[in-house]
Amino acid sequence: MTSAIHIKTPVLKWALGDQARSYIEQNGFGADDIDLLVGASGGPKWLVLAGLDRVLFHDFLPTRTTPLTTVASSIGSWRFAVMAQRDPIKALDRFLEAYLAQSYSENVTVHDVSRVLDEVLTHLLGPTGAAEILAHPVYRNHIVTIRSGPLLSSEGRVRLMSGLATTFLANLTGRSRLGWFCERAVFGDPRDAMIEFGDPLPTRHVALSRDNLELALRASGAVPLVLAGVKDIPGAPGGIYRDGGVTDYHFDEPLTASRRLVFYPHFYQYCIPGWFDKLLKVRHHVDPVWRNLVLVSPAAEFVAALPGGRIPDRRDFFKLDNHQRMVLWQRTVAESERLGEAFLQAIDKQCFD
Repeated sequence: MTSAIHIKTPVLKWALGDQARSYIEQNGFGADDIDLLVGASGGPKWLVLAGLDRVLFHDFLPTRTTPLTTVASSIGSWRFAVMAQRDPIKALDRFLEAYLAQSYSENVTVHDVSRVLDEVLTHLLGPTGAAEILAHPVYRNHIVTIRSGPLLSSEGRVRLMSGLATTFLANLTGRSRLGWFCERAVFGDPRDAMIEFGDPLPTRHVALSRDNLELALRASGAVPLVLAGVKDIPGAPGGIYRDGGVTDYHFDEPLTASRRLVFYPHFYQYCIPGWFDKLLKVRHHVDPVWRNLVLVSPAAEFVAALPGGRIPDRRDFFKLDNHQRMVLWQRTVAESERLGEAFLQAIDKQCFD
């Protein structure tokens, strides 16, 4: 009888730009080597990163000694709001508890989803979260939203769908056309320099404050037709603010110039530029979009072994009942702990292949 052969499957996938690889070969990779931390949109997909976030927020990034600029849209900005609180692990546990507990009736409305997600965000922040984020000694958060133009300002379903369809068709001819329908609005930590974007989209910068931080986070995750937009955020021009993923789903253009590394913990091994580019696979970037990028994501083999063989997403709300979805998501979060373990091993060994 022969003994069974156990083959260890990959857990994490690392993608390094050429400058990043050269930098790491000379200097190694630690928290102080990062100039910019990036977080993607993606709704429930973030659950596959929960175990990695636990390690990043508790073990890796707190070793940093100098300020760190972060930029994120939608659920990425919520993750970084967790990270920038005084006790990020308690905040992460609050976030997971509230996010996993979402429950909806069959006849759910935009109002229902907005109410539940508002409660999730309030639970995530707790009574002092906003103040802690703005006073954090290291993290300088930048939250990406869009300010809707006339065609995207209505909350009426038919009018908004028509506006989105028009925007989608315009986007087919080039991403710069998005500027006809909205402007990027970045709510940034006033202690930090403004984020510079490498594309021609109109961009407005607004200083984060106690009056607008929670509203900016709410707007950044306000997916059109799913959640209501946020109207007239203090400190910003009047208007309806929506999901930052419309313009910056995964951030495909180099941002503020950095001498060292851009670190991107992502749920995919590729980047989709904007919300309207999901179906346009010709615009999906497989290779690092920045030469100094360090992108880490779940390996394909790890994803294939997850419950259902895939990362959670919004389809789960339609394919599964509340109990089935909660069980699936809880199992995914439990499995995600392996990502954190693999990350710490890679850092310890300084091996990123």
